[in-house]
Amino acid sequence: MLPVLINGDLWTVERVSPDNPLLIDRTGNYKHGTTDPLTKSIRISSELESPLLDKVVLHEIAHAITISHGLLGPLRNSIPDDMWIHVEEWSASLMERHAIEAAILASQALGRPLCIGGYCIMS
Repeated sequence: MLPVLINGDLWTVERVSPDNPLLIDRTGNYKHGTTDPLTKSIRISSELESPLLDKVVLHEIAHAITISHGLLGPLRNSIPDDMWIHVEEWSASLMERHAIEAAILASQALGRPLCIGGYCIMS
């Protein structure tokens, strides 16, 4: 997999074996993918295939976006400790599930490709 540049941070994206300890999250459970903010690394289980692979990569990149754009700090300060992990996962899931939909609908409303930051999406 190729690295991605997010707000000046270079994130590595790599496939790892499904039993790799790097796929253990903060709750102690194995996941399909994990994001490490300290090393700017995204790890994805090598057993995944599309369409689940695409979904997991998008979800983990959503985590990386919130980290590289400093979005977690303000959110973290307003969430009780016992709810934090759930809210962080919810925010990544929200972006994963609806970012593409929003871009496609904006393109439809404009009647042309939506172009932001040098990237264009057509409906």
